[in-house]
Amino acid sequence: MIGAGPSGLAASRVLASRGIPFDCYEAGSGIGGLWRYGNDNGMSGVYASLHANISKESMSFSSLPMPDSYPVFPHHTQVLAYLESYAETFGLHGHIGLRTEVSSVRPVEGGGWEVTRRSRGAAEAETDRYTEVVVANGHHWDPRLPSPAVPGAGVFEGSAVHAHAYRSPEPYAGQRVLVVGMGNSGCEIAAEISRSAARTFLSARAVAHVFPKMLLGRPADHWAVSRAAVLPRFLKDPGMALLLRLARGAPALYGLPEPVRRPLAAHPSTSDELLVQLARGAVTAKPGIRSFGRDSVSFTDGSRETVDAVVYATGYSLSFPFLDPAVFAAPDGRTELYLRTVPPRLPGLFFMGLAQPAGAAFPLLEPQAEWIADLIEGEVLLPTPAEMTRSIARARERHDKVYAPSYRHGIEIDICAYRRALRRELRAGRRRARRADARRPDAAPRPAPVSDTV
Repeated sequence: MIGAGPSGLAASRVLASRGIPFDCYEAGSGIGGLWRYGNDNGMSGVYASLHANISKESMSFSSLPMPDSYPVFPHHTQVLAYLESYAETFGLHGHIGLRTEVSSVRPVEGGGWEVTRRSRGAAEAETDRYTEVVVANGHHWDPRLPSPAVPGAGVFEGSAVHAHAYRSPEPYAGQRVLVVGMGNSGCEIAAEISRSAARTFLSARAVAHVFPKMLLGRPADHWAVSRAAVLPRFLKDPGMALLLRLARGAPALYGLPEPVRRPLAAHPSTSDELLVQLARGAVTAKPGIRSFGRDSVSFTDGSRETVDAVVYATGYSLSFPFLDPAVFAAPDGRTELYLRTVPPRLPGLFFMGLAQPAGAAFPLLEPQAEWIADLIEGEVLLPTPAEMTRSIARARERHDKVYAPSYRHGIEIDICAYRRALRRELRAGRRRARRADARRPDAAPRPAPVSDTV
């Protein structure tokens, strides 16, 4: 297991509950991944004031609810405390090697994987062979800047950082600040900076729908798993557009143009604070950037603003530095993975947490890990590599009809559709396993499954 963030912890709990022997390696000094503020593995972009934009009910693992005492949207310190409690409750710490970085995962001829790791302070690296490897290194740690770079970016003399390096608004007090990108981080950082900055601009090539955190008295993420979520797409999109119009009014009220895309065609941005700061004039919406000057920025609408600092909230790359790109990579933000988990022609390699729903990802992690454990134990069997490859191609066709054609949305999923697909695969995988057993005269019959709930 590579990584002890939410994905690695969920997989560790499932493997431990099955009695499957495993090692989990974590580069940092503590568990929690991106939720550990100032994580010394260098992979956390959490800033000081950050709260989850998903409600505690939606964010909880099914095996351990978040405490009732938590607010609806917990602070990052509370999320980390919850993950620590999760690891303690299920006895996971003994399986986790902290301060241990995996530098290489290489397929071995004849089967299995050679894993090279180095513990911090150790003189030499160590190499072991494993039958399976679960990759759970996250997808919000490798900052992605505009590529190609914006013309003139090299001559701009002000400060310019990725949102991954942002920690607090104090360095921007009294300055004229440009935040680039309208994802969750961009919206929240722009709102926070605007309270003490001289001017704050928020630039986006394509204006996003900004969801309030609460819709009609419920956390907005509850709508993603409500009965309305199972409606067909042609009803869900106009329904959500109506809800947004009732809850926040027209985008023009906030100085925003009307978004071109449907509300559910892109990952939602949720920020009550941004809407308020836009309405106050503390944040000014701008279109995409045309070029930088020494102390200024020109925008695609022909306007130009003097700027002292830039924060790029432009997302993250999907990176697997321990895997040779010839073995596996996701250069366009898309993954050639069956059900976002299995590379068809790399037996024994699994990926956790590379499915990004509109709501919380935590509830999907344990079911995904249960499927991986079933595969490891042989309780279910996969389709052939050719069948998986065809399924991936069909899934990509459906994905491209629904979601924005951008790097950010390469792993976007509909949570209800993914759960249905995983349930179908569990049933089909058990049938394959039974057929394989039937061809072995000495095989004992398999017990009926207790549940395939996802």
